[in-house]
Amino acid sequence: MNAYALLPAPATAEALLPFGRHLSLRGGGDGVVSSEGDGWSDRRSLDAIIDTPGSLGHTVGAATPFRISGMERHPHTEEALFCAGEPVVVAVADTPADRPDAADVRAFVLEPGDVIVLKRGIWHTACYGVGTATPYYWLATADDSIADVWAPPLGGSVHVMTPGSHS
Repeated sequence: MNAYALLPAPATAEALLPFGRHLSLRGGGDGVVSSEGDGWSDRRSLDAIIDTPGSLGHTVGAATPFRISGMERHPHTEEALFCAGEPVVVAVADTPADRPDAADVRAFVLEPGDVIVLKRGIWHTACYGVGTATPYYWLATADDSIADVWAPPLGGSVHVMTPGSHS
């Protein structure tokens, strides 16, 4: 079996296009409305960010680096991942098979204020904190009657490094 190693790239609209959408609530931009007042500033999406009613979730991800032992996908819903206080890393793959292909896996760093909305059927990991366990939020249609399958990457393991590291 082959082993793959990835250094996460910044989450940008262009880089995430094959996997979904990127929304920056840090600086605003397309699809974001900003307002501010005495001691606060606010940014929100102009439109709904997923195409179905969603449940809000909170997950604490382990620290980078990490080895991908499994990825999941949701054919029934888009999933939005929200980075709040500290950067997180997520790995994704657009493999239209019963298992993600290790050669298709890409990893991205989300900074506080970044939101990514994964298309239906995109393989993904949980988010991992950069160097330390880190909480993040997600929004997706949660249906307990649908079993989410976690599948190991075809072609070997994938090691996702900590951003800024060389090993």
